Amino acid sequence: MELKQALQTALEFEKKGHSIYEETANKTKNPIVAKTFRYLSNQELIHIEEIKEYIEKLNNSHKIELKGDNLKQTQEFFNTTITQFKEKTELSDDDLKAHETGLILERRAYDFYKEQHDNSTDEETKKFFKWIMTQENAHYEFIRRAYDFIKDPVAFYSEEEQWMVDGG
Repeated sequence: MELKQALQTALEFEKKGHSIYEETANKTKNPIVAKTFRYLSNQELIHIEEIKEYIEKLNNSHKIELKGDNLKQTQEFFNTTITQFKEKTELSDDDLKAHETGLILERRAYDFYKEQHDNSTDEETKKFFKWIMTQENAHYEFIRRAYDFIKDPVAFYSEEEQWMVDGG
């Protein structure tokens, strides 16, 4: 796939993610799920702008500064919402399905970006796709941890405590 087409596809992935996450945030009755998906929706907006900027500056010699949250920032946000989940907010099946959909979306985007990264010979292009792969992976882990928690908080805390005991 040629770079311009790959970037256009990436833009569509991010727009779709933004739309799904925004819709979920607006639809849920759970304020924590709303906050989680609003965060993800805003991250997708950052990606959309980054991709547009990359497309715009592709043929220029301008350096592009890639933004977005790193894994540590995403984990900090997740830990904040975990505390709020302890307040026993009610979840609907739609909230669980939204997390499942988010996992699928992030995995597909990551796989596509990885393929583009691996097939590219241009270092700047590789750098861009590596950055967005890191972003998608952080989002995937964020959603996975939230999903694991809301499905079974007791098992989640047992796993977290075991991780701390093992020092892993």
